[in-house]
Amino acid sequence: QASPSFVVFAAMPLGLDGNFYTKVLPLVLIESVFFAYAFTSDLRTCQVVIGLLGLWWCFAALWVEVKLEHTYPGFQYDAPQDPEMKAYRPFCDFAPWATCSKVLMSPPGRFLRFFGIAKPLTATSGEVSLLDKARWLIDVPNPTLGVLFFGCHLFYPALLLIPIITPLLPWLFFAACVVVGLMTVWLAYNLIFVLSDCCVVCVSMYVANFALIPMMHGICLTHKLSLNDYPDFFGAVPSSVLQPFLLLDTVMGIAVLSLWLFGSGTAHAREACYEKMGVDSA
Repeated sequence: QASPSFVVFAAMPLGLDGNFYTKVLPLVLIESVFFAYAFTSDLRTCQVVIGLLGLWWCFAALWVEVKLEHTYPGFQYDAPQDPEMKAYRPFCDFAPWATCSKVLMSPPGRFLRFFGIAKPLTATSGEVSLLDKARWLIDVPNPTLGVLFFGCHLFYPALLLIPIITPLLPWLFFAACVVVGLMTVWLAYNLIFVLSDCCVVCVSMYVANFALIPMMHGICLTHKLSLNDYPDFFGAVPSSVLQPFLLLDTVMGIAVLSLWLFGSGTAHAREACYEKMGVDSA
């Protein structure tokens, strides 16, 4: 029998519940202000703000994924054992049609594994080669790759210190942004047409991914190839905004890492239903 609060939330307009009004809506409003600021600023400032926002959402997604794995061992995205999520309900689950837990824990949530590039190690793997270990090491959730992606944008000028590839670095970044954009189109297709769901965490990262493409193209055209070309390392972002945001992202990253290292429980959330989605998980 459904709990009284669940019934009340289900009766709200569009099935929106308390998570939407107390958590999701304020977050979306705040990030909209940051996006507006980024899109009306110079290129480096835009890159920094989007990097900060992207990191926040990636850490938020990783927290949800790890917490779900610890709370619901054996969690199945398409048939959760506790549909009402009484033990732990992510902040981004706010309507029957908007459940980030379903989307983040679905097979496309690890696209490297989905396409057979990465591969988990199991008890039946037998002799493990160096290639198998390498494929296991890159078997990570998409937000983990996002942390690397947005982190590189945040500290982009420092990467110009890398020798040899420095003249090509801006265009390599632009190429990476285009590839990420194409991946984002595929993920959005799965979100809308395969999973038939809405994920505010995912959509926020989609916006950031697409925004970085024209921004990075603009940086390429400036021909800035040295750290000295960026006297303001973090652009024109005010320190009153930059420092708290950096601290917030750092704390979130440490919290996620601590939960992953010291939490209990495991889940094989993405092994099921690969064949149903048309991909062999082996």
